Amino acid sequence: MDFSFVVSSGYREKVLASLAPKPKVPSQLAEETDLRIVHVSRALRELSDRGLVECLTPDVKARGRLYGLTPDGAALLSELNGSRRYVTPTVREATKEGFVPKIRGSSVVRFLEYLRKTRGRGVVAEAIASWSVDADKLTDDTWLSVEACAQLLEIVETKFGDGSYGYIRKLFSGAMSTFPTVLEQLSKAIPLTALAERAPIVYAKEWNYGRLEVTTERRKIVFRHYDWMPTPAMCAMFHGIYEGGLIYRGVKGKVTKTRCVRNKDDHCEYLVAW
Repeated sequence: MDFSFVVSSGYREKVLASLAPKPKVPSQLAEETDLRIVHVSRALRELSDRGLVECLTPDVKARGRLYGLTPDGAALLSELNGSRRYVTPTVREATKEGFVPKIRGSSVVRFLEYLRKTRGRGVVAEAIASWSVDADKLTDDTWLSVEACAQLLEIVETKFGDGSYGYIRKLFSGAMSTFPTVLEQLSKAIPLTALAERAPIVYAKEWNYGRLEVTTERRKIVFRHYDWMPTPAMCAMFHGIYEGGLIYRGVKGKVTKTRCVRNKDDHCEYLVAW
């Protein structure tokens, strides 16, 4: 399904939207979307393979080629823009009567510490220089807007990832065990299923956005996120967090994303089985 294909990648989404006003060359798309040229090229190739984008000047050298939307691409973009459940990395559409979804700074602080440890402090400082938040002033008790969190994740994936959000997922699988409220629960000597049932408590302490429901069976856990509007990076973040729980407890298992709001489901769902 083209809808799911596009919204599963922030890169494809950005490139498709950037082509809406008029055709552009890859360098223009990179500048407008703030993506690396390699990511723009990959998105164009994938969108072209789906018949959503076409090269208008095939005889011109690669970076000078002009790309535009096909009729199918324009129709899909119209569907995306008209979908109630379609979400871009902004919280304005989720704001009601002054309510701003937020995330506690403790997990973001630990995430940045883990990133600096793996990539180097100077490299990370340069990479996130465009972030709207001063990272040096973050504390455990700072409350960040979900928009700011989403922006940070997109910056990190753009600078260090390959567009699949696998990098974000990997980072959070490693960093999650350092989050204070998570570590408090992980260290308890209780079965993994009992531990998972405490996840909504942790979620409520760290997020004021949406709600988390958990059901468990023998060697299986299902995490369901309701009343939220995630970006692809946020989906990858929770995928990594749930994988990190298995790793920390030394359990060999698999986490599968089975439903997603971005695919027009009414909630996001992660199945953990071992």
